[in-house]
Amino acid sequence: MNVQRLFPLWALLALAPYVAWGAQVRSFYLNPQAAVSTGCPAQVTFTGYIETDGPLQVTYQWLRSDGPHTERVLTFARASRQNVSASWTVKKTISGWVQLAILSPQRFQTAKSVFSVNCGKK
Repeated sequence: MNVQRLFPLWALLALAPYVAWGAQVRSFYLNPQAAVSTGCPAQVTFTGYIETDGPLQVTYQWLRSDGPHTERVLTFARASRQNVSASWTVKKTISGWVQLAILSPQRFQTAKSVFSVNCGKK
């Protein structure tokens, strides 16, 4: 008799919470209106969220008009939404933009959130 050994069902069920069985990023959002503090230096804060349809690790990055910045990882234990934010300290008059970029498991990016800071003459 030819009997094949199968991976035990209990082992698959035990691993299920830790494995992304096809989970994906469901939605993502960047608030187009940045919060800008008064005065200089000014604090410019960007907010948004990333939502998945199951357990997943999502790598994302804030893209800025002065260049990209550090990649970050969010871990989702189940389908849920997590808020994300980034701040930029601006010491001079500037117009700039920020985008939220999802790097993995899929690649997406939001539209640019444009802002300006006027520090006046010094």
